[in-house]
Amino acid sequence: MVKITLPDGSVQDKKDGITPAEIAKEIGEGLFRAALAAKVNDVLVNLNEPISSDSKIEIITFKQDDGKKIYWHSTSHVMAAAVRKLYPEAKFGIGPAIEEGFYYDFDNLKISETDLEKIEEEMKSIIKQDLKFEKKNISKKEANSIFKNQPFKLELIKNIEEETVSVYSIGNFVDLCKGPHVSSSGKLESIKLLKFSGAYWMGNSKNPMLQRIYGISFPSGKDLKSYLKMREEAEQRDHSKLGRDLDLYITHPAVGKGLPLFTPKGTTMLMILQRWVEDEEIKRGYQYTKTPVMAKTDLYKISGHLDHYRENMFIFKTDEDEEVSLRPMTCPFQFMIYKSKSRSYRDLPIKYTETSPLFRKELSGELHGLIRVWQFTLADGHIICLPEQLEEEFEKALELVQYIMNTLGFDDYWYRFSKWDPKNKEKYIDNPEAWEKSQKIMKKIIDKMGLNYVEAENEAAFYGPKLDVQMKNVWGKEDTMFTVQIDFALPERFDMKYIDKNNEEKRPMVIHRSSIGCYERTLAFLIEKYAGNFPLWLSPTQVRILTVSEKTVEFAEKVNKLMKENGIRSELDYSSNTLEYKVRNAELEKIPYTITIGEKEEQNNTLAVRPRSGKVKFGVKTENFIEDILKEIKEKK
Repeated sequence: MVKITLPDGSVQDKKDGITPAEIAKEIGEGLFRAALAAKVNDVLVNLNEPISSDSKIEIITFKQDDGKKIYWHSTSHVMAAAVRKLYPEAKFGIGPAIEEGFYYDFDNLKISETDLEKIEEEMKSIIKQDLKFEKKNISKKEANSIFKNQPFKLELIKNIEEETVSVYSIGNFVDLCKGPHVSSSGKLESIKLLKFSGAYWMGNSKNPMLQRIYGISFPSGKDLKSYLKMREEAEQRDHSKLGRDLDLYITHPAVGKGLPLFTPKGTTMLMILQRWVEDEEIKRGYQYTKTPVMAKTDLYKISGHLDHYRENMFIFKTDEDEEVSLRPMTCPFQFMIYKSKSRSYRDLPIKYTETSPLFRKELSGELHGLIRVWQFTLADGHIICLPEQLEEEFEKALELVQYIMNTLGFDDYWYRFSKWDPKNKEKYIDNPEAWEKSQKIMKKIIDKMGLNYVEAENEAAFYGPKLDVQMKNVWGKEDTMFTVQIDFALPERFDMKYIDKNNEEKRPMVIHRSSIGCYERTLAFLIEKYAGNFPLWLSPTQVRILTVSEKTVEFAEKVNKLMKENGIRSELDYSSNTLEYKVRNAELEKIPYTITIGEKEEQNNTLAVRPRSGKVKFGVKTENFIEDILKEIKEKK
């Protein structure tokens, strides 16, 4: 018999050989229509696959994560079928479900925005026909014959270890796929193709650049409408758009992708953040270093970056034929400073930090605004400590990160315990014993601190495990904001030592940490969080003074000068534009406080103050306003 757990939690016995589709239909028409696939003994299967005895089955719907993946992956196949019909010469890559929707990669396909509409219409036609998704297991020889004109499919088949492969057909379109899929194209209700972009085959820049089409689908038009509205709101908060609108940074094709140019306003925000972080780190015992932005690759041979990270480094030759790299991280330089003289156990912990310009060769398709760039600035610190100090120093490093997140107002984040993958020999230093020991230490620390975290294999640094602070941008894309790492490998590689109380040489431990992470990425998230309505202390312009007429310009200049003398970032608008126009400009630029000065204000030596979200308050004494605003800035509300 087959045991099935119903949505209400009750259990029923069913005959052997029954299909999930039949079970769903027996339970009720509503569930039958909602059912997408089934999980049998924790393995996803198609609705029409017979179930053997002694099986446990769960019907999967769109409400579950597995259901969304099946739904979106099925839609990607429908999109590929539509592309095949419209563009028969296209070559097909892969079309997975992603965190939100799906994509499919194509070669020999040149399209525009209007072509997306054409593909979408063809998809709707395939959905209307309610074509079945049919699975077959075939030999690799037969698969090679079917896909003989599809080089990317042939490459995938070659890398499959099994002797047979599975394919799915929908109408006359056949694709290499493990599945499962929905039962038929008619299950797919509401679709939308969103955008297209370039992407390297298998994410490798040495491979051909393919055309990637992104899309989304939902079981109801209402859900799709809500999603598109959410995207519209995300576009309004997207830091790439707001960064331009608020005159914080620009990009230019003559400069290059991934290389933003910060305007005076954007630079002001970065300077505010940097001064604050540097002062806070000095308070907590960090010592600042200043090291070169490049070095001979010999340095990165020692650290292991050349072996494990070379494809992400900018490397070039000098006129003496020496190989030099722009630095991807600061640790090797600071380790050299540590090694420059003998160290005693009494000297530890030593906390080095640096506001470091770094360079990493991201794939051009991955570059995005300020979140992924080629040159960025990291608050890059390294704590060199005794083994018995490791736990305390790790906690202190994380406390600094938490203080910075709370002050910036970041609250929608989570922790990720990033571990190694023992199967990935190329990515990680091959020392299983050290990996297990360091991961055990980190787990003990974060469990003791009571942190809620997710574990993620194959996300560690190549030299040790990490605790990452993860956030999502307005588009739902996850990125690491801050990180604290335990390093078991580099102290040995750099032969770092200290003299213990018995006058014996010992190895220190190292903690890598970024207190505010990458300044550019942090600024991007601040722009999106506040939609440009920054807290007063962070606003590039804190006060704008508006004159009603030329008669009050001289008084307004005195007020502006007094603001600046007190460290307030103030601007004066004495243009001939109307007052309504000046006020509107200040609103669009999201200035926290707007001061209007007319003849009455000059006569009474007062101000008319309008906060960003409030009514105008008249008769405010200048000294009282300055006192209040300085208090608000100091408290970093």
